[in-house]
Amino acid sequence: MEWRYFFNSLFRGEFMNIEQIDSERILISLSDKDMENYSITFETLSLSENNSRKALSELMNRASSATGISFSDKRVMIEALKYEHGCLLLLTVSCKKKKRKVYRIKSCSESYIFMFDSAESFLACTKALYCLKASRPSGSAYTLNGKYFLIIGCSSVLRSKYIDTIREFSVQEKRSSAYAAILHEHAKLLSSANAICEIGSCL
Repeated sequence: MEWRYFFNSLFRGEFMNIEQIDSERILISLSDKDMENYSITFETLSLSENNSRKALSELMNRASSATGISFSDKRVMIEALKYEHGCLLLLTVSCKKKKRKVYRIKSCSESYIFMFDSAESFLACTKALYCLKASRPSGSAYTLNGKYFLIIGCSSVLRSKYIDTIREFSVQEKRSSAYAAILHEHAKLLSSANAICEIGSCL
């Protein structure tokens, strides 16, 4: 399945999908309906809760069958991310074998903030991202004290394999909801929702 079709369908909340990112990572998208069928919610998703543990075990079995990646005797980190139509689960498998299985759920709710030290580097990055077309990450743009900032939701970072493009141009990276709130309040807004498309289309 093409990534473009997968993400368009994901954001419409059409179906559950299991996608292998690489040899160690699997991305599972659950729609609201899927979560209802499993009797789980994002807020109650926890390995300490019996029903959630059972649902996660079943999803991991399905992911293993779909991708061929085995979880047997390996450490697995589960990152849970809420989005508009449901929930994303990122399974990361350690190749190092352990005596027992270890699972950990990590919330991914904060925003990523990238700082650029000049308008030139900010615009160069924006132009590079704009050229990615369907794979552009979404986010807002601000300027404060001569610096430029891109605030990108964790969901975009998680699903974008092009995040290294941003890191080539930015001079600092933060993951902080508090810092994002400061920018929202004090910085000058350049674009509120789809900065890459809005600014990139003018370059």
